[in-house]
Amino acid sequence: MKLEAFAKLNLSLAVTGRRADGMHELDMLMQNISLADELEIFPADAVSLQCEGIPADESNTAVKAARLFFEAAGIRGGARMTLKKHIPAQAGLGGGSSDAGAVLNALNEIYGAGLSQEQLKEIAARIGADVPFFLKGGCMRARGIGEILSPVRNACDFSYLLVKPEGGVMTGPAYAKYHDLPAVTPDIGTAAAALEAGDREAYFNAAGNSLLPAGAALCPEVGTLLEECMEYGASFAMMTGSGSCVFAVFSDAAEEERAYAAFLGRYAFCVRARNTKEAFRVIGP
Repeated sequence: MKLEAFAKLNLSLAVTGRRADGMHELDMLMQNISLADELEIFPADAVSLQCEGIPADESNTAVKAARLFFEAAGIRGGARMTLKKHIPAQAGLGGGSSDAGAVLNALNEIYGAGLSQEQLKEIAARIGADVPFFLKGGCMRARGIGEILSPVRNACDFSYLLVKPEGGVMTGPAYAKYHDLPAVTPDIGTAAAALEAGDREAYFNAAGNSLLPAGAALCPEVGTLLEECMEYGASFAMMTGSGSCVFAVFSDAAEEERAYAAFLGRYAFCVRARNTKEAFRVIGP
């Protein structure tokens, strides 16, 4: 089975508290976008992964997802997986989590295991807090540590310019830095209502990211990029997740094209993307 595993943007993110176990409580709007990793998954006797540029061992979320799937399904089997990465790491785009969600869905189909969405969600949560989102995806409001999901109808047909500087931001240090800085808590309910109404300006006014000050402190290029996006005519620009990727929305296609051409040769990663209605797509047998 061949699949595309789509990246995500945090269209708004609020840190709302911290649990006794140290995990942070969140309220956020998550949106899948057309930037995608490519996966090929075939039944085999053992679990294996081929992928250039990143570890293909037990630390890889795709391998971890396969192992946990067979354990939960009670199936003696394996998966021969090939992963072609297009979603950069340490960007806040959820690439590893998206791969894991796609693997769980694919293996459930390939082996006819019949695991329910709730069962898959339990497995997904053992891999990472945001992996449950990638079982279905689209646009959702995520609460708790990211596992409490409710769909949001995003009527804003955004085109995004994504730009990532050379430096990345690891999630752990970003949350640690968050506590050293003044709190920023955007109103997620207002941002969600704006998306559902298709009101771009109301969304731009309401959206925010509690982790932006931390991400910009750890990777100063984030702040520079945000300023440059606005100078090139963006209507809105924000960091996604814990960074370091920035996304910008332009009202004028010509200004977006001008910014894209300017950033393309200067930054490590620069692509354009649109919303998708799902977390993954099957593109071949």
